[in-house]
Amino acid sequence: MAHAINCLEKNKDEVEALLNWKSTFDNHNQSLLSSWHGNNLCCFIGIACNYYGAIIHLNLSNVGLRGTLDGLDFSCLTSVVSFELTNNLIYGSIPLGIGNLSKLNSLDLCLNELFGEIPPVIGMLESLHHLYLSFHEITYLASIPQEIYNSRSLTVISLWGNRLSGSIHSEIARLTSLDELYLSSNNLIGSIPHSIGNLSNLFLSSNNLTGSIPHSIRNLSNLSMLKLSKNNLVGPIPTSLGKLGNLTIFDISQNAIFEITRLTSLDKLELSSINLTGSIPHSIGNLSNLSMLKLSKNNLAGPIPTSLGKLGNLTIFDISHNAIFGSIPSEIGRLTSLDTLVVSFNSLISSIPHSIGNLSSLSSLDLYQNNLVGPIPALVGSLANLTSLTIGVNMFSGSLPSEFNRLTRLTHLDMNDNKLEGELPKDVCLGRSLVYFFAFKNHFTGPIPKSLESSLGIYPHLNYVDLSHNNLNSELSWKWEHCPNLTSLRVSNNQISSDIPAIFGRMAQLRIPRELGSLSMLLELDLSSNAITGNVPTKIGLLSHLVHLNLASNNLSGLMLVQLSSCKSLLTLNLILNISHNCLFGSIPHTFGDMLALTSIDLFYNNLEGPLPNVKAFNEAPFEAMQHKKGLCGNVIDLLICNSIESKKHNPHVRVRIAIILCLSLLGIILLSCTLIVLIIINHHRRRIIKRENNEHTNDLDFMHILNYEGKIFYDRIFEATEGFDSKYYVGKGAHVIVYKANISKGQTFAIKQASSSQDNSETIDLMPFESEIQALRNLRHRNMVKFMGYALMFNAVFWCMSTWKKGSLRTILNDNERAVEFHWNKRVNVVRGVADALSYMHHKCSPPLIYRDLTSNNVLLDRNYEAHVSHFGTARLLRPDSSNWTIVVGTIGYIAPGTSWLIFRILPEKCDIYSFGVIALETIMGNHPGNHVFEECSSSTQIESPILLKDVLDQHAQDVVSIAKLAFTCLQADLRLRLTMGQVSRELCVRVPLEKPLSAITLKQLRDINVKKFEAFTGF
Repeated sequence: MAHAINCLEKNKDEVEALLNWKSTFDNHNQSLLSSWHGNNLCCFIGIACNYYGAIIHLNLSNVGLRGTLDGLDFSCLTSVVSFELTNNLIYGSIPLGIGNLSKLNSLDLCLNELFGEIPPVIGMLESLHHLYLSFHEITYLASIPQEIYNSRSLTVISLWGNRLSGSIHSEIARLTSLDELYLSSNNLIGSIPHSIGNLSNLFLSSNNLTGSIPHSIRNLSNLSMLKLSKNNLVGPIPTSLGKLGNLTIFDISQNAIFEITRLTSLDKLELSSINLTGSIPHSIGNLSNLSMLKLSKNNLAGPIPTSLGKLGNLTIFDISHNAIFGSIPSEIGRLTSLDTLVVSFNSLISSIPHSIGNLSSLSSLDLYQNNLVGPIPALVGSLANLTSLTIGVNMFSGSLPSEFNRLTRLTHLDMNDNKLEGELPKDVCLGRSLVYFFAFKNHFTGPIPKSLESSLGIYPHLNYVDLSHNNLNSELSWKWEHCPNLTSLRVSNNQISSDIPAIFGRMAQLRIPRELGSLSMLLELDLSSNAITGNVPTKIGLLSHLVHLNLASNNLSGLMLVQLSSCKSLLTLNLILNISHNCLFGSIPHTFGDMLALTSIDLFYNNLEGPLPNVKAFNEAPFEAMQHKKGLCGNVIDLLICNSIESKKHNPHVRVRIAIILCLSLLGIILLSCTLIVLIIINHHRRRIIKRENNEHTNDLDFMHILNYEGKIFYDRIFEATEGFDSKYYVGKGAHVIVYKANISKGQTFAIKQASSSQDNSETIDLMPFESEIQALRNLRHRNMVKFMGYALMFNAVFWCMSTWKKGSLRTILNDNERAVEFHWNKRVNVVRGVADALSYMHHKCSPPLIYRDLTSNNVLLDRNYEAHVSHFGTARLLRPDSSNWTIVVGTIGYIAPGTSWLIFRILPEKCDIYSFGVIALETIMGNHPGNHVFEECSSSTQIESPILLKDVLDQHAQDVVSIAKLAFTCLQADLRLRLTMGQVSRELCVRVPLEKPLSAITLKQLRDINVKKFEAFTGF
């Protein structure tokens, strides 16, 4: 009885301590802590108790708490084993009272706003194993307190991303149990201690450490990850590193390290951008386990060592941007596993060795900008897997071998600026994969390859074609109209003849070259310096985004077109209009006066007459641009004033000509009107059906024309649609984003998002993170991702727009009994596959990869055909591990793995997306969130007396459901290594596997065990 009373008294003290602490929170009224009331503290969210009802675990990570630790009486929490407040808004200093947590095993305060010094009392916590205090504002002059070295039980110390100064004390050697040490991104000075425990992970990057890498580092026999980049280390890499048999990641970039020696256990070695000098040592051949070797952007000179041929496991070899000279050694042909070979921007000479034909696995070959000579070897044609071939800016000569036609998988072919001659490969586009084709500045003759012309009708990918500055002599094919993604077509300075095909007016995306940098949205058509004849087609006026039109130096004839002034982009963008050296006649249309952005005009050598439009481009045009224009008048020097030729208007021949033109025009209008009326009457019903079917697509296209302005016009449009961002269009908001929904174009609804720094908008917003993410998202192209429509930067805010779907979110449909009945199995399976394909695209097809970070069923939208579209990219991040945007764990409870720390989120962020996908997959086939009992199956390795049957949590159906369940449980594994990648998940969903047991006999634990064994067999763990 006395013991029970003591327990009640203790519990009362703990309850009082927690409630008093809650009362000090800035947002203590939040619903998240609504369970914190009464005396049963074991029911408090984030609290776990022992058998006696005392608190042993406190975990309020990722819940948005704002307050200090000063209001918490730590003396009442003496039974606490773990104390975790990761990723909140806790500010102030760490109180000395934390030393009362005598049983504390794990302390995690990462990703808050704490400041001040690390209290020395932490060193008194003798049971402490894990110390996470990363990413705070520790006082600049503060150092690592020596008392920490008294905590002999410490296995993990993470002080990453503070402003700690001082040195790493040699007493760290006393921490004999220390396994992981993370001190990156501080201001630490001095040298690396000679004795530093028995570590497996050592991260000291981004400090001011000096000296050399100590030879004693060989004593770290368990070391697997060593990161020392961005310091001031000097000297050679010690040979003793070669004895570290477990070392798989070694990063010493951006130091003054030199001399690559024997690191025979390394799998990947990247020494880019560290100012390496000297030559690549012959001993590089001793690194027999290397699969990746990157030495780019250094000052290396000398030849490529022949010992490179010993690296039989090498898949990526990159020595670009150095001063490597000599020839490409024939021994490189021994690297039969090589996938990527990059030797660009060096001074290599001689020819391509014939042994390169042995690299059957090669997919990318980059020899750009060297001094390579000779013909292209015929054996290059045997590289059947080649998708990218870059041999531009060399001195290759001769004709391309006929074997070149075997390279049917090419997506990128760059042969520019060589001395190649003969005809272009006739089957260059036979595989219909070509996206970029550069062959300019050579001596090619003959026609444009037949495969390039004949494939265009069914060829959706072609983006950039530059065949300029050759001697090609074919005609322009009408089939170019079927290239919807063509952004630039350059065939200038050839001998192209015949009329310009009228269908050029349908190619709405012609764009200027990428090298013009900031003018990335300008569009161009350059057909100058050829032998093109005939009239300028009227449909060229349909190129509403045309910005650069160059038809100079051809044999064009006919009237100056009124339609040219219909190019709407010319109202807001600069234009260079060059139609000189042709045979155009007639007057310049007065509508050219509306082209206010026109900055340059060249009408040299034509037969134009009449007044010049009163705009800047004409008024300030040099006389040479108007030379040989006897019939022109205007304000340009040496041209007649228009009034002096006014009498010509009374010329009887002119009056007769005008009368004939007016009569013919009127007659044509009458006939056209009659024809249109008849067609409307006959086809009225049919047109209504077609209009209804295509309404959504038409709205999309119309709106895209508006969004392409990317600025004030876009902002004005959304401002009008939301009636000045009225509250009736308001949907919701997050920490920095407000969401509206409005009908913008012909009844179509779009989601409009505004980035703001705070709810009251009192702070100044940092636009850079939003702009960089938007720039990445606007390039996403996948059928299972919501379309990104446009954005604007206005009034210290970011506005962007994305499409919405009528069916709403996956969660909405699953929670609606009536709609869930229509959501039958084949549709659900298709949704899971769509989400997997979208994530696989983000992780494996984007460069750099894109991580979603907060995927839930509420972020999966369905269209009218129940196709999945991943949406709401507010938390998505580019996968650049060194970037500071990985300092926050983002996720929704129930969709993020329990125990996910900031470190896991920073090092293996894609695994968090995979876990979220597993939850969504189960939620889709179960009809509701799977709940904790399913997750417990995935994280438990113990026997359960009453195993849960699969049929008890899933609707009974065909084998597709079981396959999805298997993959879902693999994605939910607690061990990160056991989670498949999204690429593997996407491929597995395309394969039907027969059931090994009847559905009624399959348990959840069996699914878990099957996937563990399968993964171990696949990876070798």
